[in-house]
Amino acid sequence: MTQPTLIAPTPATEEGLKVLIAEDDADSRQGLELAVRLLGHSCAVACDGLEAWEMHQADRADVVLADWSMPRLDGIGLCQRIRSIDSNVAYTHFVFVTGISDKAHFIEAMHAGADDYLTKPVDLDNLRARLEVARRAVTIQRQGDAKHSALRRKSDRDFRAARTDPLTAMSNRLELTENLEVLASRVDRYGHPYSAALCDIDSFKAYNDCFGHLAGDDVLRRVAHTIHAGLRRGDGFYRFGGEEFLAILPEQSLAESAAGMNRVRHEVEELRIIHAPQASMPFVTISVGIAELNSNSTGGIEDWLRRADTALYLAKALGRNRVATEEGGAEATLPRLR
Repeated sequence: MTQPTLIAPTPATEEGLKVLIAEDDADSRQGLELAVRLLGHSCAVACDGLEAWEMHQADRADVVLADWSMPRLDGIGLCQRIRSIDSNVAYTHFVFVTGISDKAHFIEAMHAGADDYLTKPVDLDNLRARLEVARRAVTIQRQGDAKHSALRRKSDRDFRAARTDPLTAMSNRLELTENLEVLASRVDRYGHPYSAALCDIDSFKAYNDCFGHLAGDDVLRRVAHTIHAGLRRGDGFYRFGGEEFLAILPEQSLAESAAGMNRVRHEVEELRIIHAPQASMPFVTISVGIAELNSNSTGGIEDWLRRADTALYLAKALGRNRVATEEGGAEATLPRLR
């Protein structure tokens, strides 16, 4: 290795590189490692290409300095394996450091994916220049990756925010519309049954008129979270509009859905939220209408939701604080809390 005309470590303000050396000759390996560390970079060493590949998989290097001819896996094979890694991971700067200096080998190295080519004996100033180029490339990529990650996180947040009701933090009508499109295709293809349970807070206008809209907002949040907590893990739940919420219940018959939603209705009543004096119930309650969608249903999604809404009107007509199905049945209410 020739002596440099000027050697200076990488400035402390610049971030050093993680360098991996793949070299089967002990003297060359030791000299190259010493030079890399002198230039301010961290360094790991491997005795051949296969060991370097295994080390790189365990802890990705920013730069690989590889000899051409090595046992088990040569430099070309190592370069090709590194370039075969998913492009979504951080890029690795690959430099051949070899005693082979002919043009044909240089071209082969570039075609294999190498970024640079140094011939032995290595001039330290040349090595420093190559590593400086690599450091700049790595820095630019890191900055780009950080910006991309921030944009992706913002995009994910914006995506969720657009599909979340800001008051109750439940899914909104946009997400419902998207999910119903998927649901309809599943019903058509697999014949899976679904029940829609439309829930409405009883006499909510009276509550708002008596206690104010801020208190009404709090009731909406508490009722929404209570209903949601009472559903199964795979059930869907959405704010349908105003004081109405929609639960989508997969693989449940009308009878099973009615029994489950009646338990949820009772849990809402057990919140013991004092209702307005003019309301018919002493505490805030909900009414629920349920309709089923299966492979025999006609009319599609809109008709399905319309049938759930008709069942909800039946629950209201029968006295509120109860569950009614599209078949005209209604679950008996549990004893009212006093």
